Formats: sequence, C-alpha cells, structure tokens
Amino acid sequence: MKKIKFWIRRNFGFSQRHTNGFLLLLSIVVLAISAPFIFYKNPSQYNPAQDQAELDSLVAQLERQPEAEKYAKYSKYPKVEAPTAKSVKVKLYPFNPNTFTSDEWLTLGVSRFTANNIIKYRDKAGGFKYKEQLQRIYGMSPETYQSLEPYIQLPNTVERNQRDPEKQYTTKKYPEFPRSGGGTRPKYRLAAFDINTADTTELKKIRGIGTKLSDRIVKFRDKLGGFTQPAQLADVYGLSPEVLDSLQKYTFIQPDFNPKQLNLNTATYEELRQHPYMNYNLARLIIAYRTQHGPYQTVDALRSIKQLKEEQFQKLKPYLQL
Repeated sequence: MKKIKFWIRRNFGFSQRHTNGFLLLLSIVVLAISAPFIFYKNPSQYNPAQDQAELDSLVAQLERQPEAEKYAKYSKYPKVEAPTAKSVKVKLYPFNPNTFTSDEWLTLGVSRFTANNIIKYRDKAGGFKYKEQLQRIYGMSPETYQSLEPYIQLPNTVERNQRDPEKQYTTKKYPEFPRSGGGTRPKYRLAAFDINTADTTELKKIRGIGTKLSDRIVKFRDKLGGFTQPAQLADVYGLSPEVLDSLQKYTFIQPDFNPKQLNLNTATYEELRQHPYMNYNLARLIIAYRTQHGPYQTVDALRSIKQLKEEQFQKLKPYLQL
C-alpha cells in the first residue's frame, strides 16, 4: 500500500492527505460498480412446472378410473342435482321447512348441496313465509319441488293473492282522494321488471334500495354476466333479508336469457380473475392447465382441477364456453 501511495504522489503530485482521499474515493467507486453483481439476484418468476406436474398426475388417475367414479373422490358432493322423490325411495310426510335441519331434508330425498342452500336462505331471509319461496333455492329442481309441495305446511302465494293477483306487486295501499277534475286518484302499483336490464333508477323504486345498493347490484350483475337464478341475488354484498325478498318478488329473469360467457380457451388471466365466482388461484390453474394440455375440449374438463369444488363449478358453468 505504501508503494501505491508513493507512486500516486510521484506521478500526480498529490500530498499525503490528497492521496488518502483519492484512494478512499477510488474504493467507493469500485464498491458502487461491483455492488449490483454482488447483491442483485434475479426476481423469482412464476414457474408452472409444479402445477402442471400435479395436474398431469390427477388426469392420469382420472383416466384409470371408471367413468362413474371419476369425480367422486375429488368432490365434496358427488352430485349437484337434487334427487327427486321418484328416483329415491323416500316416505314423504307433512313438514315445516322453517324447523327442518339439514339432515332431515336428506330424508325427503333432497341432496346435501340443496339442503345447505335451503338452510342458508332460510337464515338470511328470516324463515319461509310461503311455499313458492322454496322454488328460489339454488339446486331445487322443479320435479323435486312438485313432489314436496303438497306436504309443505305453509300458505301458497297464489291462494294468498287469489282475490286480486295484482296486489302481489302493490308496494303500499294508498287511500283514494277526490281529484280536482273528478274521479279518484289511481293506486300506485310497482310492476315487476327484468333484473338483467334494470338500471339504478328502477332498482331504487324498491323500498330499502338506495343509490349505493342499486349501484352495487348493477356492478355485480355486469361483472357476473347477468343473473340466471333469482337465488344469485343473495351473492350481492350488503342486501338485508327484507330487501332480498323484495327483489325476488318484484323482479324476474327472462326464460330465454343467455348470460355473458367467458371463453376458456381465449380468456386472459385478468378476465378470469375478475369474475365474481372466480379467484386468482383458480384463474392461474385454468391458464396452467390450458398451457400444458392445449385447448379445453369441454367445459366439464375443468373438473380435472381438484381445487375447483363441485359447488363452485356448478355456479361457474353457465358463464363458460369454448
């Protein structure tokens, strides 16, 4: 080091103080230049190899199983469709749906998936008030309802409104006042409207729905792609049981309505992730499976992803296409 200092002072004419400062500055420059190579590491990138290997193993196992047993191991509920009283040998008897437990619904031939939805709806709505409310349950098939309907110990909405069917859409009874030109003021009646085309102005006509709730319903509907079942309104955050019941009472869904669908073979990660029934992890697995195995041949091929529960698949299915 002394020889270096002597060489610098002799060739550059530095004093001892300047030489020490020059060496210190030179050391800092060298350290600054070499720091990126010492401390910098390449950021880890997502490597789908692990997910792809897991999916390959799952597909291989499914291919070795009989068709009827393919999905039973990976699904909490083997079947989503509620079995009817005709397909299952059950003994029907009069019952009150407001006191039935989930296990008691199973004795009537209702699937566990549908029974859990009944309990959730009943708790949120504050109990069933008439028979036809059971038709709104997600998973309740028309055949199952028709077989159970004679045994339900609740009034029927048709019988309740038998005298004046239009009273079903009357929000409030107003007294008739004489008008200046003669006659009486007509009663105000809220007509049922299509939930998939209604704007915030129409939604705010329902008592309990203001600017925030109406805007939230429209935004959820647009992200979803449209409602296919009245029970889906319960998925909108912040709706009270009273508002939910009014929505299902004063709105309807066109029988020929087709929701907006995502293409499994062309949808991007961001498009999949933003769907209300999707999450970032499932969107990532869908893309990884498509990258590894090529385009999806059927929508049911999504069942090969074991992280996708059967209940979630059934909710997503109407919004997917190839």
